[in-house]
Amino acid sequence: MEQNTNEAQTATPSGSPFSWVEGRLTRRERSARYARLTIEGPALPTNIGAGQFVLVRYGEDPCLPRALSVLSAGPERLDFFVKSEGRVREKLSNCPIGTPFDVRGPYGVAYTSKVTPDREYLLVAGGSGVAPMLCFAEQQPELTAGGVYGFRTADACDVLPNVPLVIEEVTGQHATDRLRAVWKKGQGILACGPEKMLRILGREFRGEPGIYVSLEARVGCGIGTCLGCQIQTSAGPRRICTDGPIFALEELPWLT
Repeated sequence: MEQNTNEAQTATPSGSPFSWVEGRLTRRERSARYARLTIEGPALPTNIGAGQFVLVRYGEDPCLPRALSVLSAGPERLDFFVKSEGRVREKLSNCPIGTPFDVRGPYGVAYTSKVTPDREYLLVAGGSGVAPMLCFAEQQPELTAGGVYGFRTADACDVLPNVPLVIEEVTGQHATDRLRAVWKKGQGILACGPEKMLRILGREFRGEPGIYVSLEARVGCGIGTCLGCQIQTSAGPRRICTDGPIFALEELPWLT
């Protein structure tokens, strides 16, 4: 398994990762199933690496907060791309502009803390897994060989108009079909998306160097104490929220 000599980046926001800060929804574009949106606030974390995520909650809603990958970050601004389902994401997709939300984080390790800089990476995503991949492409263009982003329905094009997408209902292809056609020997792969997609990668690319997957999970605390996102790896139990979300494919022998 490839090792990066850089120490893993942990969550180091400008504020405390244990404190909620308020931001307000200031911009949103919607399609039938997805939303691209911006939350702004003076205390929001800004030093977020591609692959890291924040917890977002809607006021005093008793529902658990939702872990959201960051699409882009700037001064006093966080951008997200979400699927419009689930309590928090439905609020983000439909509430009035100006609605306040609480944000905590960032958590997880940035992709650059684990991938090696000796190759370019083909970015592969399905659905809302496109968010951290587009963030990586923005932050690390020199490591990006291209992107393959798959969606079942064409409405995603409404909120990602400048991103080439593989639309299943139009082409009959999945992201993995397109990946087989464009991947070149020696290229690395970074992937985030449904487990079914990641299992296909596990079967077809195991043994190739530079293959990494970013896992999704229902995160409770974000700091590794609740163990709700613990998984088994070749090195023993690991937590997606603190040790991930990115793992080398070789660390996940069960992903087949």
